[in-house]
Amino acid sequence: MKFLNRLREPSTWAGFAGLAVAMGANPDKANLTAQAIAAVLAAVAVFLPEKGKAE
Repeated sequence: MKFLNRLREPSTWAGFAGLAVAMGANPDKANLTAQAIAAVLAAVAVFLPEKGKAE
């Protein structure tokens, strides 16, 4: 589960974008893609309950 928690961090997506650019991807497209994925994960996180907290 630690990996899934890391996927929610913006720095992880910045790292993925940097890796993609290093491998030859267009920097603008790599950053845009990383931001879009991070935004989707942030929106999903709004609806996911925290562990141990049930209503």
